Amino acid sequence: MRLWVRWSAWLCLSLMLWTVAAESTHNHPSQTGAASCSICVAAHSTRPTISSSLAAPVFTAIGRLREVDVVAKARFDFSELGIRGPPVL
Repeated sequence: MRLWVRWSAWLCLSLMLWTVAAESTHNHPSQTGAASCSICVAAHSTRPTISSSLAAPVFTAIGRLREVDVVAKARFDFSELGIRGPPVL
């Protein structure tokens, strides 16, 4: 592996570890400071909201299954087969 690839991989890894350490240990003395912090806003922007209204399921019959007997109809029409008699001498 080339030297610059190895150094850039170590640099990216160290930057990621320092970012994780800084994000997990930072705090704010008041809630107003947390509202303007870009790290806190990004961390809490994907938090799911709590839904208080739960819809009750409604069970109703939509329709009934109607079974129909399927019968294959065969056609025996010998004129379509193209059978002809023996050649005449």
